[in-house]
Amino acid sequence: MMSRCHTSVGCCVVLAFLLSGMWVCAQNEKIVQMDTLNVRDVLYHLGGGGGNAMALIDEVSADAGVILIDTKTPGWGPATLEVIQQVTDLPVKTIINTHAHTDHAGSNAEFESVRQIIAHENAKARMISSGLYADGETGLPTTTFRDQYSLLGGLDQINLYHFGPAHTDGDIVVVLPEKGVAYLGDLFPRKGTPVIDVESGGSGLAFPETLAKVVAEIEDVRRVITGHGRFPTTYAGRGRREQGDNRAWSGFYTWDDLVEYADFTREFVAAVVAAFREGQSVEDTAATLRLPDQYAGYDMEHTRASIEAIYTELAAR
Repeated sequence: MMSRCHTSVGCCVVLAFLLSGMWVCAQNEKIVQMDTLNVRDVLYHLGGGGGNAMALIDEVSADAGVILIDTKTPGWGPATLEVIQQVTDLPVKTIINTHAHTDHAGSNAEFESVRQIIAHENAKARMISSGLYADGETGLPTTTFRDQYSLLGGLDQINLYHFGPAHTDGDIVVVLPEKGVAYLGDLFPRKGTPVIDVESGGSGLAFPETLAKVVAEIEDVRRVITGHGRFPTTYAGRGRREQGDNRAWSGFYTWDDLVEYADFTREFVAAVVAAFREGQSVEDTAATLRLPDQYAGYDMEHTRASIEAIYTELAAR
């Protein structure tokens, strides 16, 4: 089915695939794809425009509305809002930012109906210091926390956790316990070398420990959403599902995938530390680094940058 939407924010062509639970909004060449994580549920994944994002449609609380988890790069707010409006008339009332980077928090100010923006206290400070938002400016988090924060309840409960520095010093994990879903932002951006933003308080040396805490302390999660990239295909064909399986058609990472990524990160960092202690240069380490065959399919694009960040930390000790 195809329809055209004419609104105050522009023209959006929407393709709705009812069997797959997928909607696509192409507005001014900005394409946002939204698909359901569970058929007939109110939780959606939004791809395109920077980092991945999620939307939970809260229809039952006294202050009903959409909770948007990450907002993509600047200028992507209208396209994101358009695609959300294909499934609900409720306004976006709350934004959660998994960290301070532009590709995850850049469109915060573009959702006029928002009354609360939640982030880790370090993420708010980084948004100010980086110039993303000025102190007191629309788009800056209005609610911050240090270790844990929860909102809503029942089937729609959302728990936020900060386990320590890794990608930045303000990374959080978003868990919807009753739905068995966790979104890790750039703590788990994709299957590949960890991305470490030292200037934003990130730490390659702490990265494995932080992920180990995530794995040890979070329970009952079946599906994991990464900060970037497409997800593995769950089904070989699009025409059927296994009986009793209510997973979204596009497929998502599992908890075992996260455990494997935590193991990969630990082995990657250990190998880099060993090379540093042996006196190898960044270039030599990047050229000769070898990891177990089980990680052969991992994206190693950021290897040199990750090694350099870890070397900088080690040299400062």
